[in-house]
Amino acid sequence: MGTRSFFRIPRLPRAWRATDEWVDAAGDAGLGARVDAAVDATRAAPAAGAGCRHCARLRWFVGGSLLAAGLVILHAAAQAPAGGSASATPASAAADKAGGKGSSVYMAKPAAPPGSMAPMASTASTAASTTSGTSDATLYVATPRPLPERPERPWTATAVPEAPAAKASAPSPAVASAPARDDLMWLVYQTVPLPNARLHQPYKARDVVRGGRAPYRFSVDGALPPGMFLEEDGVLAGTPTATGTFRFLLTVRDASRPPHLDQAMYVLRVVDPKPAAATPAAPPATKPAAAAARPAKSRPDNTLKSVTEDQTNLTVPRDPPLPMTYVLTAAKLETIFKNAEASMGESLMTAANAANAADATDGTTVENEASAPRPLAVKPPVLGPTLDQLREMLTPLQDVEHPTRAVFQDSLRARQCEYFLRHVNALALEQHKDAIRRCPRREDLAETDRPHLAASGSAATVKATKAAKPTSPTMPNSALAPGSLPVMTFLDMLMPPHLLEEITDVAGTEHPLSQARPLRLKPDGCGCSLQDIENDVFGFLPYWMGGETDAPIPVRFDKFTRLQYMGVLLRNNGEYLRPAGWDSPGGGFARRVDEHGVGLDLVLYRRDFRALMRLTDEERKTVLDTTAAQVGEMLDLRHGDLQGGLEALLPPGWREEAHVYDGLTVFFEPTDDEAADPRFEQFLLAYLHRLTETMQARSTRAFHLNLVIPQHLLGETSTAFRFRNLLAIMKAAERQRGVGDDSGRKERSAAAATYKSSPDYVGTSDITVSFLAPLGTGSDIGKMQLRSRTDFNDELAGQDRMAVLGSVVPVLLHPGGKPEALAPEEQESLDRDLVYIGWSFGGVALWPLPVAGLGAGESVLTALDHRFWSFLDQDTSFCRIVCPMRMPLRLALEALMVLVGTALLVYGWNCRVRRMGRVILMGLWAGAIATLAVAFAIFSCDPSLNELRKGNTLLVAIILILVVGGLVVTFKPRVEPP
Repeated sequence: MGTRSFFRIPRLPRAWRATDEWVDAAGDAGLGARVDAAVDATRAAPAAGAGCRHCARLRWFVGGSLLAAGLVILHAAAQAPAGGSASATPASAAADKAGGKGSSVYMAKPAAPPGSMAPMASTASTAASTTSGTSDATLYVATPRPLPERPERPWTATAVPEAPAAKASAPSPAVASAPARDDLMWLVYQTVPLPNARLHQPYKARDVVRGGRAPYRFSVDGALPPGMFLEEDGVLAGTPTATGTFRFLLTVRDASRPPHLDQAMYVLRVVDPKPAAATPAAPPATKPAAAAARPAKSRPDNTLKSVTEDQTNLTVPRDPPLPMTYVLTAAKLETIFKNAEASMGESLMTAANAANAADATDGTTVENEASAPRPLAVKPPVLGPTLDQLREMLTPLQDVEHPTRAVFQDSLRARQCEYFLRHVNALALEQHKDAIRRCPRREDLAETDRPHLAASGSAATVKATKAAKPTSPTMPNSALAPGSLPVMTFLDMLMPPHLLEEITDVAGTEHPLSQARPLRLKPDGCGCSLQDIENDVFGFLPYWMGGETDAPIPVRFDKFTRLQYMGVLLRNNGEYLRPAGWDSPGGGFARRVDEHGVGLDLVLYRRDFRALMRLTDEERKTVLDTTAAQVGEMLDLRHGDLQGGLEALLPPGWREEAHVYDGLTVFFEPTDDEAADPRFEQFLLAYLHRLTETMQARSTRAFHLNLVIPQHLLGETSTAFRFRNLLAIMKAAERQRGVGDDSGRKERSAAAATYKSSPDYVGTSDITVSFLAPLGTGSDIGKMQLRSRTDFNDELAGQDRMAVLGSVVPVLLHPGGKPEALAPEEQESLDRDLVYIGWSFGGVALWPLPVAGLGAGESVLTALDHRFWSFLDQDTSFCRIVCPMRMPLRLALEALMVLVGTALLVYGWNCRVRRMGRVILMGLWAGAIATLAVAFAIFSCDPSLNELRKGNTLLVAIILILVVGGLVVTFKPRVEPP
């Protein structure tokens, strides 16, 4: 039986009907008669158009095209944007309901302390606005409910706002997600500070507890101001008898069964109400009365009149201080060795023997000509390394760029330790003694009993060292032969403090913004970054990396998940200085990074915080407002090339991130003293709080927030980088995760989602927090010290410890300069580092970005591929070409679908087009083949469709289409009634 056309043919010539290959060859007389009758019956009607000789062929063509289009539409509909919309949390929904659409849960108010991270809805904002704005007290902690296992933190993101008394029965929007309970208890004065107290004046009673059931039981960790107390009804009152700033952690329990518990940290300042300074004298009587009655607008002259002699010796840094890295180039090493040769003795024993005559020669100086080498700080009679020993310690550090001063000095100490072990173990082998396995740990991890040489260069130092109690348990003083030294003293002598500082100063290099050139990147024969990797791999791109040439830098994009562009410099007023090309004009380096599926973060850099720590509360708020506005502008920066404009033509499900940066990296380099200053802690927490607010205001985008932390300060309880602060930052920025949440796919294990599943994670948008810790070179101890800091710390426990470990990313260094492979022992050390880091932390970072053909870049990339990427399913050669071109191919696929679909409609409805015959059919077939080819390339290699390719969705869709098509063909009547 032949298959008839679905189209009603008004007139069918017999000649065409006789030669129609779709009619059964055997013929069917009855069918032919019925068709002839139908044709004769319709001849009297007006012709609706010319006969369609190829209608049957068109039907099969349209059917095949519709099948292909259905598959294309299915894939397009299944795709989600790269930074999918964040689901609204109960807190954000409540805030929107209370404050109107678009209102933010994190709405900063002038009265709120910079260090707090409490979300405030409309009622909380009203309460804050009615609070006195003159208070300069600082609120550090507002612990979320329910109380976590370790609730103490100076910066958090959840608080119960103080509600008006008239609306005490209504639940606060900030806790709308909590179950409604009449006896709920909470500590107030968390979103606004406690008002200042006045010395020897009664403090107005303040209710610090709301809800629950009295009487309340308080526990104070810290000290209340003398003369002040807490009553059982939750009132803070009393008469302070001493001035100062009093910080205390307040824990309260009520009389409920079971009792409710809340905890928060407060700061109460007691000021002395001294009389105001005398006002200037009244204007002379000769002035008009009206002028005399007006209040004086001018203030007393407060200009600087004098400076002390010590103040004249200060150096005021530029605003902002330029980034400085530390690298020992060949020229710098040659300078150090020449200076050492002019100042050091031939050996340590020569220097030790010279100590006996030091009293007679102490204080003498040697006049050198201007062209002569400058003697180093270490010279007889102070013990120090010989020239050859100094070469052995410093040569391995040639062309290794260190991002901070502390990291460079860590590398120097590691090389000092490495040479020390080599030296003393060689002597132990000759004397048949036991070898020393490791150097003493630094004081930041454990107290040691080894003596430290004083900075002074007097002979008394040498005598005191010789007379000091020996540190080696196997070498008592009585056993030391004349002219001998304790072994551990020899370790100190290899790198005395003055020599350490002087080498560091020589290695320092500033990078002026005026010499910055726009970066140019090109792919080094690579495809896209693989999406299945569990750990993040970061690479730093300093703006000075391109050097003085405009040659593009070859980059292996497939070996990294995120790149850090360094960066912009924070000024004292909150603005940023930006190097040339930071905005990646015309696409630039940011487009190359985005094409290969790699994230790009903008580094916010600052060192020297003396000016920022002196800011008053009002000045700090102004600075933070300015920095938040400028950071928002930088995050909203879009690609400015042609592709960025054409991407708007794609359907929403096909678009990718059109912004240049999708993350921020805060690179603050404080000194040890600055890091331990509470003023720096206050500024850092307030600064991170404002950055988090800025990101959360763009809730439809996914961001990364990274914080660079000095390795030796990570977790130190006396600094701003204590784990309590880091954990609070992470919990305030990140959302609570569920077991099936895919947002943490780069965590270290499948159970990582449970580490961040507690209600303490109160972020309102998709933000991932990481802590980058740069490590020195030349030792395996750094990464182990980093792990021990998290394992042996009282501020971390249980899932909090695992969450922090999964967020710590060590930063490794590697040599630059001329292309040269790593030595076998260095390659083995790098491999051990990558194995340990891959299993212990959340990823690894490289400073700077390793490049094949530059220094040890090829060796580093090989080791990185071996330990992080080689076990993943690699892209084919075809996909390495297609993946970076996926956006142009998506545009091409959309254009082809529109063209082919339009051509089909025109062909079916316009008789003139059908009369073109084979020409139009060949065009249609060519368009359909091109459409299918482009669709095949996208569906095979587009990284955003990985989940679709791995699942069974496509197979199920094809089966459904075939089943439905089969049912239609089977049950549709074959012959229409005439």
